[in-house]
Amino acid sequence: MRILTLTAAALTATALPLFAGSTKGDYVHSQGGAAREEEPARAPDGGEQVDPRQRFVDSNIVETLYHELAHALIDVLDLPVLGPEEWAADFFANVMINRMFSEDEIVAMTYDIAAAYDAGARKENSAGSGPSMWDTHGADRQRYFNLVCHMYGANPEEREDLAEELDLPDARAEVCEEEYELAARSWNRVLSDLAETAPGDGLHMDWIMDRDSHLTKHVSAEVDRLNQTFNIPEPISVSVIPCEEVNAYYDPHKREIQICTELEEHLAQLAP
Repeated sequence: MRILTLTAAALTATALPLFAGSTKGDYVHSQGGAAREEEPARAPDGGEQVDPRQRFVDSNIVETLYHELAHALIDVLDLPVLGPEEWAADFFANVMINRMFSEDEIVAMTYDIAAAYDAGARKENSAGSGPSMWDTHGADRQRYFNLVCHMYGANPEEREDLAEELDLPDARAEVCEEEYELAARSWNRVLSDLAETAPGDGLHMDWIMDRDSHLTKHVSAEVDRLNQTFNIPEPISVSVIPCEEVNAYYDPHKREIQICTELEEHLAQLAP
């Protein structure tokens, strides 16, 4: 692990990586939508209790890390992608959340992540321009419903309330179990192979800004948990660094996942 001593200006002098993680950098706080008030809950990593605002940040950081990990696995394992890679990465994150967390944690994380997508969609509407149809990512409202559909479809018998509270249309809900099974079958073939020889050390922390920050500890703990669960055969580094923008990336040239410190700060402001 390396402590970052570069200046922000030096960081931005490098070329941007190919795969930007999400449009979470465009989100603004909005009342209503997918957010709901809750009692303090367990952290996404199963650790000590945290308040709902901190859990909101942690949930979205984990989802972003999983999204970037999908890009990394597609790269280092040379996986075929039948469709837009950004959609495949979103679906991977949904499958991973259902593999890595308990039922209560999955439901809580779904509300948190859906709230972020809802805020992005509301900003798109309020701006008057609508979603950017040229973007490689899906529109925020579409990503919202894909998330809710998959999370409901993964366990429809126990997640009817989730689908209802997050306004999943009946016409979409009818096919969500099949949609999730298809995504899970596709990604679980890869994940099951990686799990057979676990634990591993393919993921490792690299550049960090502050080893004692909550963000660094949270990402590092998740990296450790991923290494305990999967043996990724090629090294992939994970850095927690300032980027002068709210985002996260996978850089295929460095084989590095970059989580921008600005993302945590922005999510904290966004949290309901």
